[in-house]
Amino acid sequence: MGSKTHDAILPDSMPWRAARLLRRGRFGLLALLVVCALLFPHGLRQVQAAGTAPNGPGYSSIWAPSNKAFLGTAANTVSDVWFTGFNGIISEVFFPTADIANTTDLQFLIGDSGHTWVDEEKVATTSSVQLYNAHSLAWQVTNTAKSGRYRITKIIYTDPARNSLIQQVTFTALSGTLANYLLYVLYNPAIHNAGNNNTSSTQSYNGRTMLVTTDSSGNYASALAASIPYVAGMTSSGFVGVNDGWTDLKASSNCGSTSCPDYTMSYTYSLASNGNTAQMGLLDLSNGGSINTSTATSLTFNLVLSFGQTSGSTSATTVAEQTLNATLSDSSNMLATYVAQWNSFDNSLTSPPAVGSTTAIQQARQQEYYLAANVLKASQDKQTGAFVAGLGTPWGDSNGDGDAGYHLVWERDMYKIASALIVAGDRADALRAVQWAFNTQQQSDGHFPQNSYVNGTPYWNGIQMDEQAFPIILAWKLGVTDNSTFVNHIKKAADYILNNGPRTGQERWEENSGYSPSTIAAEIAGLLCAADIARVNGDTTDQTRYTNAADYYQGMVPNWTFTTTGPLGGGYYFERIDGNGNPNDGASLTIANGGGTYDERTIVDAGFLELVRLGVMPANSPYITLSLPVVDATIKETVNGYPYWFRYNHDGYGEHSDGSNYNGTGIGRLWPVLTAERGIYTIAAGGDADLYLSALMAAANASGMIPEQIWDLAAPAGYTPGTPTKSMNPLNWAMGEYIVLLFSQASHSVVDMPSITYSRYVTNAYQPHSGWVVDYDPGQLHPGKALTIYYNGWLASHTHVYIRWGENGWQNIPPDAALVKRSDGFWQVTISVPTDATQINFAFHDDANNWDNNGGGNWNVPITA
Repeated sequence: MGSKTHDAILPDSMPWRAARLLRRGRFGLLALLVVCALLFPHGLRQVQAAGTAPNGPGYSSIWAPSNKAFLGTAANTVSDVWFTGFNGIISEVFFPTADIANTTDLQFLIGDSGHTWVDEEKVATTSSVQLYNAHSLAWQVTNTAKSGRYRITKIIYTDPARNSLIQQVTFTALSGTLANYLLYVLYNPAIHNAGNNNTSSTQSYNGRTMLVTTDSSGNYASALAASIPYVAGMTSSGFVGVNDGWTDLKASSNCGSTSCPDYTMSYTYSLASNGNTAQMGLLDLSNGGSINTSTATSLTFNLVLSFGQTSGSTSATTVAEQTLNATLSDSSNMLATYVAQWNSFDNSLTSPPAVGSTTAIQQARQQEYYLAANVLKASQDKQTGAFVAGLGTPWGDSNGDGDAGYHLVWERDMYKIASALIVAGDRADALRAVQWAFNTQQQSDGHFPQNSYVNGTPYWNGIQMDEQAFPIILAWKLGVTDNSTFVNHIKKAADYILNNGPRTGQERWEENSGYSPSTIAAEIAGLLCAADIARVNGDTTDQTRYTNAADYYQGMVPNWTFTTTGPLGGGYYFERIDGNGNPNDGASLTIANGGGTYDERTIVDAGFLELVRLGVMPANSPYITLSLPVVDATIKETVNGYPYWFRYNHDGYGEHSDGSNYNGTGIGRLWPVLTAERGIYTIAAGGDADLYLSALMAAANASGMIPEQIWDLAAPAGYTPGTPTKSMNPLNWAMGEYIVLLFSQASHSVVDMPSITYSRYVTNAYQPHSGWVVDYDPGQLHPGKALTIYYNGWLASHTHVYIRWGENGWQNIPPDAALVKRSDGFWQVTISVPTDATQINFAFHDDANNWDNNGGGNWNVPITA
């Protein structure tokens, strides 16, 4: 996630592979010999003139850390470039779509004219980041040398008319003058999601020197150019860790016997083919002799990174020249246009409510709202309308080309993003998203893949049943009820749920199969929304099918996922997931990411809160209220006075105990999004969620980005509990939940809840008659229905109550089932009415085998077909 705390124990001059060996603690003789070979691959001195860089392909490419301090793109559909940054420098830049990264990083190396030192910007400076304009995604980044020698200030934005990233850079000498410094730009490309097979070269385009890189296909390219020239002959393209610019200046592979390293640029290769390349150029701080560097202490220039094809009018070099020329003629106008377009978007949003005990708190929360909305907007692909889950790769600095990261589309995440934007008043972008889901991502059999690229190509092919439902719910929210969409898309998705649910191949944590409360909540809401859309289209047959299935799932979800024999707390609570729909059998659950194997009744999460969030259960349902204390006792931590939760106990999706990156196993950390979900539940239950809003903001980094995970109280040495880990930041899901929580707190209601489910299952839910001993909804007395029975007889004051039931004169008696006690004094339990039943027979007892059997005659209720 971008924290370099654990890297700081190693010198920043050590090549990545050598550092990795030492971090792993392999200090044997062989390991030391290997490290020496990595540090000194070419002997003591090897000055290279212009030509082709040898000894490719270089070290394996990796992505950048994912704790982003800033990100942005133009608020239009013309410029198809997205940027991100960490530690004061540029990290992944995406083009031409939001799922295709093209860079690892772009930064400066700073040295002195006497060649006695060289600083790496991301390591040797202290960075502060702020929005250039509060209602835009233009950023002002100030990097001050830890030595106090210099300062680099950048205004970062994109050309709103072209595919270019612009950094307006001011280099200031805090000691001496410009003549005392050498400023190099260092660029590590990874064109078209691949860093291991790039070709980089120095090219002259209309008299301007540019650093150009193409991908292996030769179809896509980047061009790096500056408004001031490079020093003549002082550019180079090399292989990372072998002969790139960083290795040239700072590593020990290219130095004389008396000075190691020599801090001198000796490599000036014009070409590096088919490898993990890096490009470097020494910038002319005199700007071609127009500035007297002996007296000047500051210089402002534009650094442009452009993308395009390899040739023609849309080539990267052409685009770079056009952007540079535009900045030279009037850079302030270009920046003003970029800002104005973002201001226009923000002005179109619903104004944020004033929530908080002081004006300062209210204003901070309102500013966070605009940042969150803009981050979500910036995560939408311009051409397709799809939203990616995050612009980066979790633990990117230990993952390479084979890892697509979070810049993919998950329907679950996209639903959360789109729902938040609807709350914020941006229905247009939410509509584009659902249209993309149906027209591009949905498969021929009606299902949606686990995730995909923005062109719809599946990345992972798991089946997550909540993701089949969310597009339907989103369509219903947006009023997408036309017949074509219903017949060709919504009906197919709803039928897929009927044919394959309620069991899911994976739940929302993408790891286990079975019966999941959160998944089933989405399925219920999706089916009920599909039923309403069928009604709009006059399809009463499907309306009935979908409604009946939703009702059955809603009644049976406790029977499938709520244990009454659990070892935690009072023994009554929702499990995280149940493998076979029998939550009392104690079956084994193997947790992914090396989490281990346990009795499934011992593993809990807070996913059942989705039953309330989606309007499927009332907030005061005994199934919910009994589960909350178990969850809190098992997976809750209070950090700095704020409540946070783990995904579930024994989670392995996180860093190791020493802080090293997740690598298939690890320790799951705290998820701020779960704090938002708890806050939303609290509002649904009539409570106040101010503390949860504060907790979300406390979890954000200094730029306001809310991460996927934060460090828990068992954070490794060097890391601070309550701060972002190295997984993903920002997580768009979390940014969206902030918006929903803010507006829900202001309105004292859950603002993104589907009203149709709440109306059916909460507002108009059947209520037992006061004073009755036994009650039930007569509408459920049919074969195949889920029948909820309410009891308030003489056993009601006892600790536990159970039902024994059978059909057709006490035939086919299943194991006795435990009832749960409601706030109105009734106990309740749901049974599945057998399809051949003509009568249901039942009686009640307690732990001591005391029976209430209706005076000896039992209850015998007729079932009608």
